[in-house]
Amino acid sequence: MFFYWIDPWIRKLWFAIIDENLKIYELWAIINELKWWRIDNARRLYEINVFFNKLIVKYQPSWICIEKLFFTKYNQNNAEFVYWVRWLLLSKFFNEKIKIFEYTPNEIKKFITWTWFAKKEHIQKTVKKIFHLSELPKPHDAADALWMALIARKKYFN
Repeated sequence: MFFYWIDPWIRKLWFAIIDENLKIYELWAIINELKWWRIDNARRLYEINVFFNKLIVKYQPSWICIEKLFFTKYNQNNAEFVYWVRWLLLSKFFNEKIKIFEYTPNEIKKFITWTWFAKKEHIQKTVKKIFHLSELPKPHDAADALWMALIARKKYFN
């Protein structure tokens, strides 16, 4: 059984894949492979589609957690593309009959630290302890990715 987490943003698309025993199979940002800054948005969407098709075939996940989007006046320029990425991924998972959970960043913080006001460092330290990592997951998005995969796992076993 594999549990995914996805954080769809314009310059990076973080994801983590873990199993029921908290073994980490994948943890990284898709930008590292796709070099998004060199291709147009239509090509980026195509590459994301191809990439996740391969992951679905390889891991056959049952559950996906994806971060709910929020935009402020500082990041509205990217909203349209990010919504396209979410639409692509959500429709893909829906068509594959993969269960989808969505959480806001504050819900994630509350789930891991019991407070909505947790700092990124607190989340990193907690994730390090839960997953028995030798060092803090960096950047902080990596800790978020692992935590969301853990939420999917917890939802499955409840």
